[in-house]
Amino acid sequence: MITDTALALPTALEGITAEWMTRALATRRPGVVVSRCEVIDTIFGTSTKIRVALDYASHGEGPPLPERMIVKGGFEEHSARMAAMFTAEVRFYRDILPFTTLRTPECYFAGTQPAGHPGSYQGIVIMEDLALRGVRFCSGLVPETHDEVSRRLRSLAVHHARTWNSPEFAPGGRWDWVRSRFTTDSKAYADRYLQPEVWAHYMSSPRGAAVSVTLHDREWMGHALARLGEIEARSDLCIIHGDTHLGNLYIEPDGTPGFFDMQSARANWALEVAYHVGVSVDVADRRRWEGGLLETYLAELRANGVAAPSFDEAWELYVRSLAYGYFIFAINEVHFQTEAVNTANCARIAAAMIDHDTKRLLS
Repeated sequence: MITDTALALPTALEGITAEWMTRALATRRPGVVVSRCEVIDTIFGTSTKIRVALDYASHGEGPPLPERMIVKGGFEEHSARMAAMFTAEVRFYRDILPFTTLRTPECYFAGTQPAGHPGSYQGIVIMEDLALRGVRFCSGLVPETHDEVSRRLRSLAVHHARTWNSPEFAPGGRWDWVRSRFTTDSKAYADRYLQPEVWAHYMSSPRGAAVSVTLHDREWMGHALARLGEIEARSDLCIIHGDTHLGNLYIEPDGTPGFFDMQSARANWALEVAYHVGVSVDVADRRRWEGGLLETYLAELRANGVAAPSFDEAWELYVRSLAYGYFIFAINEVHFQTEAVNTANCARIAAAMIDHDTKRLLS
């Protein structure tokens, strides 16, 4: 298991040195000594992914460490307001990964900045460079096939089943720190984007033009999020990945679905399933497949010991939960995902909402 650390974390690329990498990797690999650390690529986004090339004076205890790794954290202007997101990913690798079967990158370090330290928003994960293993990274501009989305939903069902209505959600339990998408930091985040001028800005952008004007209704959007919070409060709960758009997913050479950029939340399962299907499947395919895909997910839950809801109950929750994914991409900033990706995701999930009359069901 990855342990937390009081190690000070860099907030600029210049801080990622051989000395710092040695100290970070040594929290899991005693005796490691990094003799060279060179930044060879930087991928900007919601969080920053920095590819580093490494030489070692010693690999420490265990097999040789890889010659390249990814350092992921907050190194951009917007990073200071993303503290909750960085912390959530660190805690997934530290506290949740040992209890799940999700395929994820190998993690070599996960830590948050000590409270009160300059740059205390920072959280960093050091992970394997998946490109070295030849995985295929998914793209928001390339929808999933039926086999791909079916396998991914089965993986998510197994993940959800591990914490389904867990008593560990209670105060003092193992999962008591996992928060809802409709409270605390997440609610404050949503409220910022529901300000009239901010919402109007996004509705006048290409993504707004790609959806029905009936979904430009700001007051309804705020009401819909509140209704989803009320529904969640009386629903079955589990820990979800929290951000299963295609930009956070990959496929192993053998076809196994992989996941990164975890934003774990305590939620009803449908929030994840509707989000993923809504943004990841072509509109025409989704209309033909979604009932069967939902059955696939429910069957996998049952195979893993969960008393899953009936199809009709699940369908109603799925249809209502589409609104959450729509909101996320309606207000997603272009330095998180390109406008092309935000537009594609909005168009797909908004079409599902129109097909199923989600707006009326959440009014």
